[in-house]
Amino acid sequence: MENATDKLDINNTKVYHSALGIQIRDMTISFPTPAGTYVAVKNVNLNIKKGEIVSVIGHSGCGKSTILNAIAGMVKPSKGEVVVNYKTISAPGPDRGIVFQNYSLLPWLTVQKNIYEAVDSVFSSKSKTEKNEIVDYYLHKVGLYVHKNKLPQQISGGMKQRTAIARAFSINPSILLLDEPFGALDALTKTSLHEELTQLWASDEHKKTILMVTHDIEEAIYLSDKIVVMTNGPAATIGDVIEVNIPRPREKKSFVASPEYKAIRDKLLYLLMDAYAAA
Repeated sequence: MENATDKLDINNTKVYHSALGIQIRDMTISFPTPAGTYVAVKNVNLNIKKGEIVSVIGHSGCGKSTILNAIAGMVKPSKGEVVVNYKTISAPGPDRGIVFQNYSLLPWLTVQKNIYEAVDSVFSSKSKTEKNEIVDYYLHKVGLYVHKNKLPQQISGGMKQRTAIARAFSINPSILLLDEPFGALDALTKTSLHEELTQLWASDEHKKTILMVTHDIEEAIYLSDKIVVMTNGPAATIGDVIEVNIPRPREKKSFVASPEYKAIRDKLLYLLMDAYAAA
């Protein structure tokens, strides 16, 4: 078995840690525009351990989704690299599941079939029975089994997002990327989904590494092991990384009343409203 520091290149300049799910190394991402080159993020370095839940927060235009899209393989760094499980990312892959704010469900397929399509594409060698068992397992996990034959337009926003989360978990990625997945939901539905997400994550034998983009400070603290705070764009970078050393499981009502929560919230508010205040 490899040790934590036993992956070096020929020039001894790169070390890939076996304990890390994601490494971002000196990453800059820029785009050509009619007015010239636009630098979205610059010199980003970040290590995320396997099984960690990490949130990225910051003002609009600070490159949060750009970083997520680079990890997903949908955006190529202009400089530097993203490493997932020893491999430099160059394209999307089934090892990285994504959940978007807008659900991204196929409207002509039922809840069950939306999940089945993902399972079928990733686990092509499995039998139809095995694939259906995987789908049913996650439908039960998110409480949607009784709604499995409904179309997306026949269910609520919360149910749509449960479907999207079940679909992402069903293909068993090692990395789960969440792009403001709860931003369009009401507070009660959001709280319920926070609990379901952490229960799914905790029940997984090999906990997935989760990176989430969010604007919601309470959500970031409640869900995360650490929170990455971005400076303002253009040429945004990581301004601070805040550790959330609060034991799990976390009960929301007592959690938000704890002094630890309040200290982290106050630190984040200072960073967002003063240190990295929007121009």
